[in-house]
Amino acid sequence: MRRLSPLAALVVSCAVLLPACNGLASRNRVQAINRMNEGIQLFDRNNTAGAEKAIQDAIQLDPTYAAAHHTLGQIYKKQNKLVDAEKAFTGAIDNMKAEPQAEYWYDLGAVQQAQGEADGVSSSERETKFNAAINSFQEALKLDPKMYRAHYRTGVLYEKLDQPEKADAAYRKTIEIKPSYSPAFVSLGNMYIDYGFANVAMAVLDTGAQINDKDARMWNGLGRAHFELGQMKEAIDAYTKAKAIDPDGADALYGLGMAYAELRQRKEAKENLELFLGKAGDARPDLIKAARDTVARMQDVI
Repeated sequence: MRRLSPLAALVVSCAVLLPACNGLASRNRVQAINRMNEGIQLFDRNNTAGAEKAIQDAIQLDPTYAAAHHTLGQIYKKQNKLVDAEKAFTGAIDNMKAEPQAEYWYDLGAVQQAQGEADGVSSSERETKFNAAINSFQEALKLDPKMYRAHYRTGVLYEKLDQPEKADAAYRKTIEIKPSYSPAFVSLGNMYIDYGFANVAMAVLDTGAQINDKDARMWNGLGRAHFELGQMKEAIDAYTKAKAIDPDGADALYGLGMAYAELRQRKEAKENLELFLGKAGDARPDLIKAARDTVARMQDVI
């Protein structure tokens, strides 16, 4: 039996599916794929400008090539060009048609969330962006109901919008789908703490720690719950376990320092808070201030 060459196979395909087989469009798609791949290689070599240009060329060659729009959006997102990234991800969604991708909606939602969290955003604009992000994550979940990251981010946004019941449901769905994803336990527990239900938080975090006992985030969350309940020795035990897993983890160092300070154990408190201050950078100015104030206060009080 004779085998068809790839070109012959293409001709047969065109004969059977003539309306959907445009030779020129096919060549454009191949050229677009090649140009996009060149762009990815340029980005991997830290040539961001060249990468952007190459992928923009790919889109010009084939404006319906959804993957090129999506790849361009990822490059913009990594540079924190959020407006450009949003446009690119929207272009990917507009052109995915026959092959819908949950990831495209997810990435759009992540960018919209980041826009809402940006400095200087008004409260009304923040709420608008958060709701847009929730809608994007829900669209992603229509295509992939088990995308746990979309459930989790939806929970985070509902919590930020002060809708704790919806946040609770989203966090619990995340846990149901992927129990090994510690941030869902930690966020759910922290939400209960923030809303004044530390005992419920304890039950959530205890369960999470049993499942994910090698994850420092779980022990940090449990330490915070004990701290909020005034159980300093138990808090120190949990934070110590977190520190053993991640010795440079700022959360564990801060928690240990503050818990030791509550017990008037000056040496241990000062040691951990100074380690925290050396590793925290400027990511958490509120915690940095609290740590500095506590260290200063210990000089006179403890």
